[in-house]
Amino acid sequence: MTVEASFIVPWVVFIIVWIIYLGYFEYDRCLLFQDNYMLASQAGSIIKTREDRTEWLNSHMRGQYGNKYMGTGSVDATGEVTGTQVRVRSSLTVRHPLVYHAGMIPSSNWHISDEVHVDYYSFTKRIRLFRSAGRVLDGGS
Repeated sequence: MTVEASFIVPWVVFIIVWIIYLGYFEYDRCLLFQDNYMLASQAGSIIKTREDRTEWLNSHMRGQYGNKYMGTGSVDATGEVTGTQVRVRSSLTVRHPLVYHAGMIPSSNWHISDEVHVDYYSFTKRIRLFRSAGRVLDGGS
């Protein structure tokens, strides 16, 4: 192996490992958004009354997030229902080991947070409303 290769190969390996590591961070971020949206949409479409939606959200959060996030502790999440809108907020902290071992990254951890708003509409009521409005505009009853 030449001297040039002895300088280049460690950097190439480091960059490949770093890209994989950033991929895990992006995976956690996408997974958090997906879980928030699934919770909000299920609470909006399945449950009919507002009190039941809030109760359902709070009881199903832990099961939805689970232990699938890499390099994190638990997900801090809150959910609320106001009128026809379901809102889910969550955040988590990714602890990266390079802070402690190599000192290569600034000492703060990465924080991921997300907020999802889903408006729940009864589509059958909307369709009936538009049909009756269409009949009125057409001159019918």
